[in-house]
Amino acid sequence: MSDPTLPASLPKLMHPVAVPLDAAVYSAISTDHYPWTDVTADLAARQSQGFTGVFDAWQGNRWARFLLSQGALLGGYTHAGQPVSWTTVMQGLPRARVSLTELSARLVDLLWTTRDVEGRAAPAAWPHAQAELERSQYHGLVVSGAACSYWLSGRVLTGSLPDTGAGAWLFTPNSEANRAGLISFWQDLLAVTNRAQPLDTAWQEVTMRLADDHPCLDPFAQDVRLHQGQLSIEDEVPVDEFLPALSAALRGVLARLGLRLVDLPITNLRDRPEWAASGLEQR
Repeated sequence: MSDPTLPASLPKLMHPVAVPLDAAVYSAISTDHYPWTDVTADLAARQSQGFTGVFDAWQGNRWARFLLSQGALLGGYTHAGQPVSWTTVMQGLPRARVSLTELSARLVDLLWTTRDVEGRAAPAAWPHAQAELERSQYHGLVVSGAACSYWLSGRVLTGSLPDTGAGAWLFTPNSEANRAGLISFWQDLLAVTNRAQPLDTAWQEVTMRLADDHPCLDPFAQDVRLHQGQLSIEDEVPVDEFLPALSAALRGVLARLGLRLVDLPITNLRDRPEWAASGLEQR
């Protein structure tokens, strides 16, 4: 049951969620003492060196966050993921506090892909919700007050978990809004895998065994079908049901065939944002 103390509406992120400060380059420096011209020059130099991380600026209630990955600027945003430019932030926050923190590419990807998604209430108060997030291989942010934890494939990468008894909001790119992109990724992944090693027979065997835990895989129901490497999913199967099911099925099929992910010609698929959310990362 969802926490009744949480509002019924589905919010977007209206504040910059906390990031791990283990690798902070600088923190809460005033642009009165570290002018925007110096900030800009320093960040440009770091970009040329392949910097990956987050830059934050705030002044009063106004704030902006910029994300960089391997030197490339993914973009800047503020309340509810609204995009902002560097020039706008310099002009709009002339006496800002600024922070720069190095992060892993995975954390940057999570921040970028959840910046404008709608949140949903966790299925229960903490820690009762944790088992469900692990079972469903949750991918995204768990936000409760000032606490924010970062999740990949049902495990916590870093961050602070909610207090005992507290409710939480879940912000995930694995939502119905991204359904088409997620299905397209899995169609491409299974098609490539099938070309390297035909999957149909092993798929039937494995999905029959997994159907109790993942009903959408029931080969008699045909909600999720794979035929000659072509994947189809019925519209009524929700994203949070078919994603963990497909991950479990592919893992089982590869084990049945004696294959590993590293044996497959899928290097280009690993570069797509859906890869991190696929539940296939090694634990």
